[in-house]
This record gives sequence, structure tokens and C-alpha cells, in this order.
Amino acid sequence: MRLENQIAIVTGSGGAGGIGEAIARRFVSEGAKVVVCDIDEEKAQAVAGALGPNATPWACDVSRSDQVEAMVAGVVPMFGRLDILVNNVGFTVPGFLRDLGDEAWHHVLNGCLSSTFYGIRAALKPMREQKSGSIINISSAAGIGGAPGLGAYGAAKAGVVSLTQTAAVENFKSGVRVNCVLPNAATKSLTAWFDATESGRKTRAAIEAYSRCGSPEEIAAAVLFLASDDSAYVNGTVLPVDGGLSSRVACIDATIE
Repeated sequence: MRLENQIAIVTGSGGAGGIGEAIARRFVSEGAKVVVCDIDEEKAQAVAGALGPNATPWACDVSRSDQVEAMVAGVVPMFGRLDILVNNVGFTVPGFLRDLGDEAWHHVLNGCLSSTFYGIRAALKPMREQKSGSIINISSAAGIGGAPGLGAYGAAKAGVVSLTQTAAVENFKSGVRVNCVLPNAATKSLTAWFDATESGRKTRAAIEAYSRCGSPEEIAAAVLFLASDDSAYVNGTVLPVDGGLSSRVACIDATIE
């Protein structure tokens, strides 16, 4: 049991078939007590119920700092500590920058970037007091390169990378580690879109020309490593878990066999 008796919060973990659910499930299987956090209370309850007595549902809109602070303030006295936080929430409003409105821009940045900041800030208080803790932020390959049609999402996820690195160096003497994972396309909802639309099928074909779509479970395995003592000397790391997708920067049209 790599996380025996550890207390973890996983945000955005109420979605069936999503990365957050897979992380929560893997954590529970490794002995952790997991707070299944989601904006949709019913979804959080459903996932927590399926995971058993070591999972606790928690409704929270992570784009609101007051709700994030209240969640951490409630979890710590309930369990006595907070060992792991996974900032997993992510979504986008697709559209080229020339067409992107202010409302969509702020909606994506608040949900993806501000939520990560709120989580880091709230978790640092109890973690620094107990002189230990692991914070794992979920970014994206879109955060380290141009992503046509995903400008707001890419900007937000790039910000998550920077927040990770800054939080790591600001807190390295405190016993708190902060790391970041960059998944490839790894959720059922996204791969379903690949198969249901012409542009989605083209996207899948482009990925699979030199990589493949991942799975939530593969992302969860990397997050487990960063949450556990196996990564005790890993801090401020930005870890692509994408089958090599983000390494493809030249010879775009070369055939790979």
C-alpha cells in the first residue's frame, strides 16, 4: 500500500471515465482516504459510493476561492491532516483567438488556472504546518506549445506549469513537493468526440501517426508516483504522460513505422 492512511483531495473526480475518477480510484486502492471533489454533488456522491468507505464526496466549485478554502478547512479537522492534493479540473471553450470573447476567456482561465492557484494556496497552509505534502497539478500538452482553437485552454495550462514550478521553489524547504503532469488525450469523453466528428477523427489520426491516445488509468499511475514516497526527490517536475506526443517538433509529415 503506497498511500496507506494518506489523506487526499482530488478535484474534478466526479466524472465517470475521467482522469480524476481514475486517480481517486487508484489512490483508494493504494490505501488512501480520498475526498472526491466535484462541482456536481450527485456525481461526487456516485463516485465516492462506488469507491467505498475510504472515499468521501465533497461538492465544491473550485473556481471560487472561498469554496476551496472552506473545503480544505473542513477536510483537515475531519481527517487530522492533508497529505495530497490533485488539482485536476480542466475544460475548454474551443475557438480561434480572433473569435474568442471575454466571457469564454475568463471562464476557462478561472476554471483551469485560478482553481489551481486556489488549491495550491489553500493546501500549503496545513501541509507547511505538518512539514510534508504532495501537490500534483494536471496541465496539458496544450500548455507547452501552440494549440490552434484551444488558445484559452493552452494559456491556462501554461499558467499551471508556471504555478507548479514557482510553488515548488518557494516551498522546497518546507517538506511540500509540487509537481505537474501533462496528459495526452486520455478521457472517454474526448476519445468519443474523436470518433463522432470529422475533425475529431482527423485529430485522432494525427496523434496515432506517431503516438496513441492514452487512458485515465495511465495518467493515474503517473500521479500515484508523484503522490507517493517513490518520488521523494522529485519536485518542480513537469512530466509529460503522452506517449511522446509533446516530443514531436520537427519533420511533422515524416512517416513513422
